[in-house]
Amino acid sequence: MELHDDALKGQVLRGTGPEPVSIDLPLPPLTCLDGQPLEKEPLGDLIGDLLVRDGLLDAVVLASLPDGAVEWRVVEWPREAVPDDPIQALRTIDPTLSFSVPLTEATIDLRPLPGPTPRMLLAVASRKLVDDWIEVFNLAGAQLERLAPAQSCRLAAVNALLEHAAEDVLTLLIHPLPVGARLLLLRRAEPVFDWPLPEGEDQLVREVARCVAFYRRRHPGLHRFRLLLSAPLASQDHLQDTLGVRAELLSPQPFGSLVLQGLAMAERDR
Repeated sequence: MELHDDALKGQVLRGTGPEPVSIDLPLPPLTCLDGQPLEKEPLGDLIGDLLVRDGLLDAVVLASLPDGAVEWRVVEWPREAVPDDPIQALRTIDPTLSFSVPLTEATIDLRPLPGPTPRMLLAVASRKLVDDWIEVFNLAGAQLERLAPAQSCRLAAVNALLEHAAEDVLTLLIHPLPVGARLLLLRRAEPVFDWPLPEGEDQLVREVARCVAFYRRRHPGLHRFRLLLSAPLASQDHLQDTLGVRAELLSPQPFGSLVLQGLAMAERDR
């Protein structure tokens, strides 16, 4: 199940493949805000009703947190000093990473990144926010097995496309949102820059060009672009002309989204 501030999307994974999307519903305004469930009991009742409707009360639920619930960074450990328990080490060290919540009060998700250096994707969410979502699923009578960051799921879904990219390629992954979009710059499969994009077509293209120019000034060895879109973008033609590269529209089929695809891949690889 993919959770958003304004919608729910769900898909059954049975055997080796997914069934068609069975849950795709908008949520009333202020049901959730910045990833935080504000109306926990109505949300729990809704999810429970959907599971009953589809005969899924005995199903195990994997869910992705809304994008706004999670902050993330890439962390690199000294090669000779990778800790046995990196999450506890991070809580103890408590490095300055400019999160809105201290690591001592956060729920932490750590995923290794491909490559020769011991780098990890660190995703952080408020412990209260995570506990509130757990309560929502408890109210629904659901067997919640995992709450995963949407960002990590989306990255897992495109990893195979990127892990063998050349060193001089900068990949732009743009994820359209109800208002504006999100830009993620990647080198191979490693996220290096994450930025919100404005709503207007011209403003969005200008902001993408500005972000790319900023990053290339710091890394002048990047000579080629790859442009990936998780959904159609109104300014696609303008963006292609500005960057001088053709966009690739990612198709997660037979999954309902890249996030659902990444959730399923994480379950398969366990």
